[in-house]
Amino acid sequence: MRLLFLLTLLLITYSCGTSKGVTTENTNNFRKENPEFSTQFENKVKDIYLEKEMYGDFIFAVVDENGLAYSLALNREILVGKKSSLDNDAPIYIASSTKSFTGTLLKILEEDSALDLDNSLDQYLPELNFNDSIDTKNITIKNLLNHTHGTFSTSMTWKTAFLGYSGGNKELINDMNTDFLFDPSGRYRYSNVGPIVAGMVAEKVTGKNWKKLMEEHIFSPLNMKNTSAHVSDFDLKNIRPSLTINKERGIVEKGFYKSDITMHASGGIISSINDMSKWLAANINQDKTLLDDDSWEELHTSTAPQDKKYYTYQRFGYSLGWDIAKYQNNKILTRFGGLAGISFHISFMPDKKVGVIAFSNDNRAYLLPHLMANYAYNIVNEQPSDSILKVEKTSFDKTFKRENEIQYPDASEILVANSGNDKIIGTFKNTENWPTIKIYKEGDHYIFNWGTLRGKVFRNDEDGYSSNLGVLSRNFQISTDSLLTGSLIYKK
Repeated sequence: MRLLFLLTLLLITYSCGTSKGVTTENTNNFRKENPEFSTQFENKVKDIYLEKEMYGDFIFAVVDENGLAYSLALNREILVGKKSSLDNDAPIYIASSTKSFTGTLLKILEEDSALDLDNSLDQYLPELNFNDSIDTKNITIKNLLNHTHGTFSTSMTWKTAFLGYSGGNKELINDMNTDFLFDPSGRYRYSNVGPIVAGMVAEKVTGKNWKKLMEEHIFSPLNMKNTSAHVSDFDLKNIRPSLTINKERGIVEKGFYKSDITMHASGGIISSINDMSKWLAANINQDKTLLDDDSWEELHTSTAPQDKKYYTYQRFGYSLGWDIAKYQNNKILTRFGGLAGISFHISFMPDKKVGVIAFSNDNRAYLLPHLMANYAYNIVNEQPSDSILKVEKTSFDKTFKRENEIQYPDASEILVANSGNDKIIGTFKNTENWPTIKIYKEGDHYIFNWGTLRGKVFRNDEDGYSSNLGVLSRNFQISTDSLLTGSLIYKK
């Protein structure tokens, strides 16, 4: 079947996915200035897609100061000439790229005199006191946005990103007050905590939650009509899903594992290529619709040093939402995001006034958006793009192979529902306010339901159980009325 698939694709004359109702003036200008780009780029990405027998979607755009300049939508349906819902208006989850929006929002509120980024956390959110173990007078709102605040909370992070919660900000603040770690060094330490707390500050000073503020101050002014921080604003079946894949079984899991409650200020926006092009162009142009020049300068300038390398990007700083790095001797601002197979890339070179957006949802190909972003930059900047890609592709090949060989539980390992196994059924609660776990029978198997996540129950090799919850797999053991998962103890 795989050989047939490859032969079929190689014999077909195929075309790219297109967008609906998008002006062609800027794309025509880009084509005139870069006459070989389209053919060169599309042939390369299609070659890689075929070589790796990929599944799922790859969506790509080049953006300049005038907006969307080039786009490509690619999946198996498009390759064989079938109708596909994948286009520039398809809803995609941007994950941690949300942080650049949150930093911009807080800067907008500062311009509006609603807050001051140099003021302390204590001034705006005194109820967050970390059990009086941390002096929050020494933590500014800017520290929250540039990851130098030093605080971390496992329970808050898991609830906001994966499991959900019912007690609003009050519950999350209680979690941070009672379950936290602290690094007093003031060094850059990346996590979701800072921007989420900054979102709480924004809510405290305006009386409107982060999601509403994003709509009012960024999405609406930029006419991003297909962008929202609410999953419920979209038809769930239209959101491009996460795909978990391996070489033996193909697609192992498929789904979108976010709900309204787990859309947060560090990873909580669904958008589209067309809308994200407006956002990226606003950053490239430092659009006065949102902010003045000085505010944009701070958003695009390092406020915290870092010395980290991710893939090909040597990062030397972090602003209020963007990683600042070097690529091929050009300054580049990047903000990547990922979730359970989804990989999102957005970046721009301010001196070149050009940027890239890329998305894929085949978990094995999480480096593909970065690989192809680099290829596009190198074509546009007249670098030896093919030879550079040949070198950079070795890392992609290695990670793809590793992910492709991961073994996942299959149907033979599912815990079969019978009277003997019914002993695991029940509702289990944790005294430290972690979300409830429910195990129940569904047809001929059992479901492990932890907060907003659910998955089938499998037996594992340690005389216990496991469940694939989409964004994570969880091992657990049950003894009489107790359930143990990791270090968490639950009681029936």
